[in-house]
Amino acid sequence: MTSTIATILVCEDDPSLRLLFRLSIEPHGYRVVEAGDGRSGIELARSVEPDLVVVDMRLPDCSGVEVVRALRVAPALEKTPILMATGSMQPGDRLAAEDAGVDAFLYKPFNMARLVEEIEQLLGRREIGDVGLPLRRLH
Repeated sequence: MTSTIATILVCEDDPSLRLLFRLSIEPHGYRVVEAGDGRSGIELARSVEPDLVVVDMRLPDCSGVEVVRALRVAPALEKTPILMATGSMQPGDRLAAEDAGVDAFLYKPFNMARLVEEIEQLLGRREIGDVGLPLRRLH
């Protein structure tokens, strides 16, 4: 990573999970900003321009796929790595998420150490200009 602090947007409707994300990510030197629904996540992403986005598949006002689509059409965010978190995903949901531009998946319940590893890998690839990130299934 560079010497600047990377900002990670967590778009998750469950406040306890947002707190868990924050407590797991911030000790590794990242700044975490949070949104409790999809629309505010999109607005926050546009204003903050995070280095990485973690988005829940199921949000109260729109789907995580809709959030990803909105971010991918914003010039400042089109290449921002996106990690989608989900409790369960139907094959059609996964295909829609992949088509929208998700870089990796995290299936709930998940291991926070693996979450941090994945964040570091996604940010490292972005810093070296890697394009076409392979999709991975994380546990």
